[in-house]
Amino acid sequence: MKQKSTLSFEEQFKRLEEIVELLDSGDAPLEELLKIFEEGMQLAKSLREFLSKAEQKVIEISGKTKVEEENV
Repeated sequence: MKQKSTLSFEEQFKRLEEIVELLDSGDAPLEELLKIFEEGMQLAKSLREFLSKAEQKVIEISGKTKVEEENV
């Protein structure tokens, strides 16, 4: 698998879905499941950070737009 930093948001999300399916199936040895779980937690953190930054950007843009509309 590629490093998470080179994966797009969509690719990271898809990989996280795959990990959830693997963990749900429980078909792998415990050691492998732990490694997969750790990868999933890292992906989840990365996705949360991305969404948080996106939310802040939307708030920033919305605020600028509101101020511009008030000045018109």
